[in-house]
Amino acid sequence: MTRVAEATPVYAASSVRRVNARLDPATQAELECLMQETGMTVTEVIRTAIHRLYQQRQAPSPSVADSFADLIGAIEGPEDWSSDVKKALTAGLSGKHA
Repeated sequence: MTRVAEATPVYAASSVRRVNARLDPATQAELECLMQETGMTVTEVIRTAIHRLYQQRQAPSPSVADSFADLIGAIEGPEDWSSDVKKALTAGLSGKHA
């Protein structure tokens, strides 16, 4: 992975909050790997991770209908099946158990 040229924002000392974090060995190794691969500083990696997580959480969640959009119309059957579900099921079950 190569570092993407980005302008590092400059913050006034009074507007910056210093954070002290404890990392387990696996997370520390991941952080060091990201720093080495991207050339970013610890602060840049953490700031980028927070920003991406925040953006992900702000994105609208797909509705249930959106999740099944690819399936709508994919199943063949009578066009009026939704209005006659009980009749169609009864007929289907009757034929199966006859």
